[in-house]
Amino acid sequence: MADDPHYDKETDTYRVIHQGHPSASAVTNNEGVTVFFDPDNHDVLGFSIANFSKYYEDHVTDDGEFEVVLPAHVPANLEEEMGFDEESLTSNVRIAEIY
Repeated sequence: MADDPHYDKETDTYRVIHQGHPSASAVTNNEGVTVFFDPDNHDVLGFSIANFSKYYEDHVTDDGEFEVVLPAHVPANLEEEMGFDEESLTSNVRIAEIY
């Protein structure tokens, strides 16, 4: 992971931003995966994973890779479509600026 440009060893964060947005919204699930999305059309702009070492350990494949499954759009009904529980929705919804 040290050579991966998306991984910040100092903060133990993995972050991939496909497209920036001046007023992106974000929601974080209970595994620490934050999905950044366009608040107007709900398109996913990217993601970040806090405490990535633990996430990787829990999601590593036989090839040494890891998997993150993201939708193309963040649905309006996040609880059902993305598996976010009500507490996560009310305590972890944030406004983020992505450049």
